[in-house]
Order: sequence, then C-alpha cells, then structure tokens
Amino acid sequence: MRFAFVQNLGVPYKHLLHTHSHIALLGWLYNLTLLFIGYQFFKEDLKTFNRIFWVSQITFLGMMFSFPFQGYAFWSISFSTLYLFASYWLIFKIYKSSQKLKQQAEYKLIRAGSVFLFLSSIGPFALGGILATGLHQTIWYNLSVFWFLHFLFNGFFYTVFLALLIKELKKPIAISAKKIKWVYALTVFSVIPLYAEFALDLVELNWLIIIAFLGAFAQLVSVGLLFKELTLYFKQIKSFLKKVIFGLSVISLLLKVSFQLLASFPALNALVFNSKPTLIIGYLHLVMLGMFSLFFIWALLQQKIIKANKLFKWGVWVFISGILSSEIVLFTQGLANYFWQYNLPNYYVVLYSASALLPLGILGMLVSLFFSRKLR
Repeated sequence: MRFAFVQNLGVPYKHLLHTHSHIALLGWLYNLTLLFIGYQFFKEDLKTFNRIFWVSQITFLGMMFSFPFQGYAFWSISFSTLYLFASYWLIFKIYKSSQKLKQQAEYKLIRAGSVFLFLSSIGPFALGGILATGLHQTIWYNLSVFWFLHFLFNGFFYTVFLALLIKELKKPIAISAKKIKWVYALTVFSVIPLYAEFALDLVELNWLIIIAFLGAFAQLVSVGLLFKELTLYFKQIKSFLKKVIFGLSVISLLLKVSFQLLASFPALNALVFNSKPTLIIGYLHLVMLGMFSLFFIWALLQQKIIKANKLFKWGVWVFISGILSSEIVLFTQGLANYFWQYNLPNYYVVLYSASALLPLGILGMLVSLFFSRKLR
C-alpha cells in the first residue's frame, strides 16, 4: 500500500485499501483473537472453535483474492457477508461455552466482547444499504465505517485483550475482586459512548462532547486502576525481549486511552480528523500494531506456544523498528501539516521505507517458525 504512493501499481488504490483493511483486521487480529479465545478460555470446546477458525479462513481468502480486482462487488461482498455469519457462529459459541463461567471477570469481558462483535457487524450491513441508495457521499458512509472499526477495535479486540491481560496479571499478582469488577464495568460502559468521538467532526451536537468525554474518561480510569499491577508485572519479567515487547504494548495502551480523552475535546478532535487522515492512521496503527500485535506476540512467547530463536528475535526487533519509525513519520507529518501546512520532504518515500520494516520483520518471524518447527 505504501509503495502505491511511490510507484503506480496499476491497481486502483481504493481496492488495495479495502484489501488491506479487511485482511489486516480480520486475517491477522481477528484470527489471533479467535485462537486465543479458544486455546486460553475454552479448551474443552476446541473442536468447534477450530471449525469456526477454518470456515473464517475461507472467507478471508475470498476477500484477499476478490477485493484487489473488483473492490466492493459481488464476490468481495459475498465473502464479507459469509465472514459475518461465521462471526455469529463464534458469538453463539462463546455465549454457550461460557454459561458456567460467566461470573469470572475474564469470561464476562469475553462475553461483552462478543456483544460488541455483533454490534460491529451492523456497520457493513448499513454500508451495503448506503451504497445501494447512493448515499456514499454523505456522513452516513463514514459513520458506518467508523461504527464497524470502533466496535471491532474498541469493543471485541479490546475486551479480549483485557481479558487475556487480567488472566496473566492474576498469576503472579493478587488483584482484588472489587478492582477487577470496576475495571470490567468501566471498560464495558466506555465502549458505546466512545463511538461519539467519531461523530464529533461530522455532527454538530454539543451533548456528543459530554458523551465522548465520559466514554474516554471511563476507559482511562479502568486502565489506571491496573497501572500498579502492570508496573509490578513488568518488573518481574526476566527476558529482555519479553520485557521490551510487553512494555511497548502497555505504553501503546496508555497512549491509546490518553489520545482518546484528548480527542473528546472538539478542538483536538478537529485536529485529528482534519489532518488528511494521517493522525487517524497513526492512531489506528498504534493500537493495531503497537498494542494488539505486540501483546499477542508477547503472549505467544509467554505461553511458550512459540520459542524464540535468533532469527525470530531478529524479526521481532525489525518489526518493532518498523512500528516506531512509521509512527514517528505519521504523527510528525500529521502535526506539521495541520499547524504549519508543511509536508515532510519525500514523505511517501520515507513512510514506505519505514513501513517496509514491518513485513520484513514478519517474514523473519515466519521463516524462523517454519524452519525451527517450534510452533506447537
């Protein structure tokens, strides 16, 4: 995608964008989330979760080989719709398998996440209706896209991430049941009002500011309640690589909740949404790569699902370098453009060079796993 701004690839950029967003969100984060749900919380029903996983892969492959050639059209929409039905199967299975365990905070978070996963599916269905009725140039198009992204990111992915984090923190550190209840309540409460942040720049309603602030503040407080435990846990990590990965993931989490609170103020919200989506892309990549991806890589190492050899470690360091360098470029460009109408020299070449480290690092990790056969 970055190379498309450096050299014409002969493929419409929107087609590449749709392919990237669907495969990155679903083929990468959704798959990892699904696997961790099955292997960490519902081992007794692993066969069913494996079936859901493989059915989902068919839909992702279909999207990967249809979006680049036709954008939103018959085949891509068909596979996207099949994914939605596969996700409903996952939602049903989570609720059924967690009936006896729903009083535990981790399972309550995953059940809440499944509700948000269902809510996220409303976005694509609404988007279909908007495109069919010729309303794609109205605010409803953006609101539908943001709805899907928000309830998938801040709803489903985030609550499962938090469930895994709490489960891991509880192993070496005693966390009071009262604190965990507050974390759960504030997190679940925060998700719906946080959606208002995406509407602040599109709909001029003063009460949306209050709603957005309450959602952002609630999520900030929920993370703040765990700050002591996160610090204690970080100090106990002995492996330098694991310490760096976990630390960067937590820093990304803290930045995420802080940025959300700042963006609930109209002036700063305008800064984000009027900076030629650069800051929005920077925020999304911060959450997707810095918080979620690094956390899942850390969890794979921590659970000893993966044993890191030299090549794997090299891949992780290159991947981290790609995250840090691309985030610096994105946020520098966004702020410079907004405040001074200044564009960084050779911005797209620099961003492409920084982003190229990401697939290079991933390739190193994959090759390492393939040859060492350490993935169980």
